[in-house]
Amino acid sequence: MAIVGGGASGTLLAANLLRDARAPLRVALVERSGRAGLGLAYSTTSPCHLLNVPAAKMGAYADDPEHFLRWARREQPGTPPGAFIARQRYGRYLESVLREARANAAPGVHLDVVTSEVAAVEETSDAVRLVLADGTWLEARTAVLALGNALPSNLRVSDGGLYVSRRYHRSPWAPDALRGVAARDDVLLIGTGLTMVDTVLSLMEQGHQGHIHALSRHGLLPHVHQEATRSSYAAPGIRDALRALRQELRRARPETAHAKEHLPLAVRIRPVLRLVRREVRRAAKAGADWRQVVDALRPVSVPLWQRLPVNERRRFLRHLRAYWDVHRHRMAPSIGETVERLRREGQLTLHAGHIRSFALEDSGVEVRLRPRGRGGQETALHVQHVINCTGPEGAMTRGHPVLGGLVETGRVSPDALGMGLAADEDGALLDIHGHAAGRLYTLGPPRRGELWETTAVPEIRGHARNLAWHLLRRVEASRAPREPLASSGVPLEG
Repeated sequence: MAIVGGGASGTLLAANLLRDARAPLRVALVERSGRAGLGLAYSTTSPCHLLNVPAAKMGAYADDPEHFLRWARREQPGTPPGAFIARQRYGRYLESVLREARANAAPGVHLDVVTSEVAAVEETSDAVRLVLADGTWLEARTAVLALGNALPSNLRVSDGGLYVSRRYHRSPWAPDALRGVAARDDVLLIGTGLTMVDTVLSLMEQGHQGHIHALSRHGLLPHVHQEATRSSYAAPGIRDALRALRQELRRARPETAHAKEHLPLAVRIRPVLRLVRREVRRAAKAGADWRQVVDALRPVSVPLWQRLPVNERRRFLRHLRAYWDVHRHRMAPSIGETVERLRREGQLTLHAGHIRSFALEDSGVEVRLRPRGRGGQETALHVQHVINCTGPEGAMTRGHPVLGGLVETGRVSPDALGMGLAADEDGALLDIHGHAAGRLYTLGPPRRGELWETTAVPEIRGHARNLAWHLLRRVEASRAPREPLASSGVPLEG
């Protein structure tokens, strides 16, 4: 069995496979850095980059959410459950999780970390061949594409040569991403989400004193976490929320009133929005706030998303996504205080609008933008550097060359929204005809178009556990005496 990608998704899947496998199994984890567990999110070396989820909820295993908290307390006794810990420490934690799973694996269960990058994926009648960047290859009966997030995409506007100049930084997570940004340079950050916040912190860490402009379509800043308040508010469970939505739908569509209860009803955005607003008012009366409502929706979000017709999902992405993101993906309190101080002191300015074009100047970059709500009026902004903080490429097949090749040949297909890949309920990738051969799987960000909540550890660990169980059952069911699969100098599944 092969796993392509050693970030959080691939690492958690490998750890679950090693922990649960009882019969001989060989897993090859292909990670270009050679360090499984880090990925983009946790490869940062900056202590100011914090998790945006409390420690008590960040355990690696779905059946033990406080696993990370106990690990953190071994290093720092007394770490509170609500602590927001540095992401570099969480990367070390994931590395330790994989080491422990590897050391405690059953006899005959092995993990090989292959330091390379997959250049192409080929399928035979009963195997998957991964062609590596150095020309070697490995074969496995099953391969899981745990590719993580793609790099940000360049804005599709006239760039005036900016994108090939030293004044443009496509990704703030690239090695030495901020090299060349002088202390007094003015900077434009494209995007106002958590990636922008991390970039601001990195600039401050290196002593930046220039003006920082951050621009997005709505100019919204992520909200800040707060400790839960004691109140009589009880968050709705999955059944309660879906029952309320069914009632909303029946009131709006009387013809469905006599439909069989077990049949899933299509959901519309408006009833969902009404439900959320009603729960927010209910929480406020109980002395709580909207954060508890948003957190309560977390286990409900996947079934709700799956019941939304594709056109309703598109409406959500077009009109509500930005508002959902700033409420759902929040800043640690200490980071929120830093950002607010920078805004108050005038060093950080948020802009709402659209970038129309870039043009290189002798001393920097002219950015032509159209501010939101000004009736098409354009204005100019002059900075020395532009940093793309928009987050991962919206269409994964463009951001990952390997996926692009698979889509072109029809062996996998994009999901209906074009955000990721089409898969069945187990994560098996579907070809252009909607069929799953059962040799290629995925989890994590590639499933966002179909599951929505797939990018945070509390969701990824559940998907990793379920996929590991499914794959191990398949391996057990297919066991029969046969020759081992061939390789070109690379350890393979046994």
